[in-house]
Amino acid sequence: MEYEKPRIEFYRQRTFSEKMNVTFEFIRENWRPLLKYSFYLIMPICLIQSFAMNSFINTYMNAITNSSGGNLFDSSIISTLANYGILMFCSVIGMAIMSGMIYALMQTYATRENRLQDITLNDFKDILTRNIWKYILVFITFMIIYLLMVLFVVFLAYLSTMTLILTIPLFIVFILLIVPLMMIIPVYIFERDINIFAAIKKAWKLGIATLWGMLGLMIVLYIISNVIQTVTMLPWYLTVFISTIFSLTSESTMNQSFTYKFIAYILGLIQSFGMYVSVIISIIGLAFQYFHAREKVEGITIESNISNFDEL
Repeated sequence: MEYEKPRIEFYRQRTFSEKMNVTFEFIRENWRPLLKYSFYLIMPICLIQSFAMNSFINTYMNAITNSSGGNLFDSSIISTLANYGILMFCSVIGMAIMSGMIYALMQTYATRENRLQDITLNDFKDILTRNIWKYILVFITFMIIYLLMVLFVVFLAYLSTMTLILTIPLFIVFILLIVPLMMIIPVYIFERDINIFAAIKKAWKLGIATLWGMLGLMIVLYIISNVIQTVTMLPWYLTVFISTIFSLTSESTMNQSFTYKFIAYILGLIQSFGMYVSVIISIIGLAFQYFHAREKVEGITIESNISNFDEL
């Protein structure tokens, strides 16, 4: 007789190897719903992103090969910037959907009796929508902070060249401050009734308390994700690279043919979807790092056991 594996415990202190193991254990147990809803939710974004990516490459190469001191704002430059803008917009929305979906599935896993077995979109639709909006709010907040930093640098440059020198150590400090705040997304999503500023404060607190463990875990998971992303990207990259070389060295119209555009689009679609699938590992790993950090700093499992002592 086979016994069902126990539910994975989220809030628990873990060593580096334990965090790695539990990340892949969660993926192994739930790879079907993870891939299924990744495909359903992210593929519409990939359809647009692939088109924008290929259009950006084509218009960018045309702008380079045809530029001869002409107008800076000619149609090719405008088209390049427009395609790049669409590409960046798709990337932000795609990451919001992926993070929101994965964390919604994790939240559902923790509370649903059958975990993620036979789960439907209606089972986590409300949580998904809320998570996506939280991700977008975090992104907008950090973009505002980034723009304020840029304006501050411009202001220093306007004052004098000497004050501009201050921007180098300030930039280094800014990068160092960003590292502990990597935990902002799981903090803001998993904790109820917390505003964005309280989430930033708490992410900083948890990030500082587990800084080196978080850095080590995210570096290793990033390398693994990058390998997966490279495998899915390579066919598209080689196709575009070879076409570009032919276009620059001869009068080849290869990149204008329907067959090439169709192949490049399909390979770009695989590349885009592969990129989003590859980040599943990092997103889940960051969540378990957050669970570890919160248990280490706050001991919420101990507090929960004490509060429920009468029921034991």
